Amino acid sequence: MQEMVNDFLLNLALAGITLLASYAMYYIRKANAKLTAETAKISNEEQRKLIQTAIARLDDVATKTIKAIEQTTAKELRRAVKDGIASEDTLTSLAKQAYLDIVKTLEPEYLLALQDSLGDLEKYIKNTIEAKVLEVKQNAVIAEALELREE
Repeated sequence: MQEMVNDFLLNLALAGITLLASYAMYYIRKANAKLTAETAKISNEEQRKLIQTAIARLDDVATKTIKAIEQTTAKELRRAVKDGIASEDTLTSLAKQAYLDIVKTLEPEYLLALQDSLGDLEKYIKNTIEAKVLEVKQNAVIAEALELREE
């Protein structure tokens, strides 16, 4: 009986996380589609290609940066915050670190192209970071749930 209740709660939690992640991904994709549509309006083909490449490069760099931080630091740090060993400020500083790493990694021409087309580049990068963190967490929860089911 206890196992059935645990399975039910696990499935319910997974469903909730999946739903929240789906909403977040929907709005991020919608924003990305809007941005892509706006870049399609750019008459200069070379500039449009540069912006589209910059968007794809930002997505790739953000994904790799977040995965690297998650693998090396974030998971243990979240546990330490939960256990009261570390402060939430330390965890928040990881987002700042990710932002700086992404900006440092992206080529200056991509940053300039994104700044010119987006306006608020910092906010866009931070939103991309949040989306990638959510994606990594969701994948981790799903993997953990699958491992529990196999046991």
